Amino acid sequence: MFKIDLNKVEIRICDSNDVKDIYNIQEVVIDNFKESEKGYFLPFKEESYLRIVNNPDKDGEIYGAFYNKKMIAWIFLSVSDRMEQIRNFIPDITGKCADIDGVIVLPEYRGNGLQKMLVNYLELQAKKKGIFNIVAEVTFENEFSLKNLQDMGFEIKTFYKKDENIKRHILLKKLDNDN
Repeated sequence: MFKIDLNKVEIRICDSNDVKDIYNIQEVVIDNFKESEKGYFLPFKEESYLRIVNNPDKDGEIYGAFYNKKMIAWIFLSVSDRMEQIRNFIPDITGKCADIDGVIVLPEYRGNGLQKMLVNYLELQAKKKGIFNIVAEVTFENEFSLKNLQDMGFEIKTFYKKDENIKRHILLKKLDNDN
């Protein structure tokens, strides 16, 4: 693991020039999953990431964390139609809602607090868009991410079975409307 100075991490919205890095980080992370971790993340094709960054109003935004000009992590704020499906799991949500559809950190940079840093940034961006409900999904076995999200104020609301082997918690955080 590389210890980094978080003050030197730049977070910004990704564009089409970043798609190859987004995809490559996804592939590195998936390749490093243990067999028991295989259901943690549903991979996208490179073309899907290109569609997302080119159509943020329909799909959402991907924010990259850069250290020494190299992308080392990213997070996806999804505002897609899929949110209606997720809202059905938590019927008491009022107002706009978005989903953290992936937080990916290169293995050698884990342990630096990048997940929390990216989630905090995502929350600020969501508030600017008038979104005050953030949903996250975490597989039951991913205790590290679950603890991180709970430490940041996310509450487990329910769960669903992705397939016969994988169950996912559905968490919700209601953001303060303090603008």
